[in-house]
Amino acid sequence: MKVKLSSPRLKLSSLGLDKLNVAAGALMVWVALGPWVWGYASSGSAVASHVFFIFAFGPLTLLLVVLRPAAFVVFAAGLWLAVSPWLLGYATNHSAWLSELVTGVLFSIIGARAAKLSTLVHVHGKHRQPASPSRAAEAAGSRS
Repeated sequence: MKVKLSSPRLKLSSLGLDKLNVAAGALMVWVALGPWVWGYASSGSAVASHVFFIFAFGPLTLLLVVLRPAAFVVFAAGLWLAVSPWLLGYATNHSAWLSELVTGVLFSIIGARAAKLSTLVHVHGKHRQPASPSRAAEAAGSRS
């Protein structure tokens, strides 16, 4: 009798996570380390922005797949992160604004995917056929 030993594989779904959660979590770690990795930790506004960003939006990265409003907030947070170097005055450091821009755009993409914004754009973006004058009168409920 042979006993087959196999290593148990952990699946993200068994942990209650989705790929978007993991990607957002990895980006959150990148945001936490960014000022020191790219050398703009001497900017107080940059560090303060990152600390706020991590504490305010970090927990939402766990909820963005199951809670649609959290995905919208993560989308907006990504937009903030992308423009924050210019608004907070540390965009003179090339690596700072490049890192923030790329990370912010990636956060916005993750938030948009989790909120299913692409399906909203496609549904509402369909071209409608103009109504003919007789149909428009019928739709308006004109009386003869």
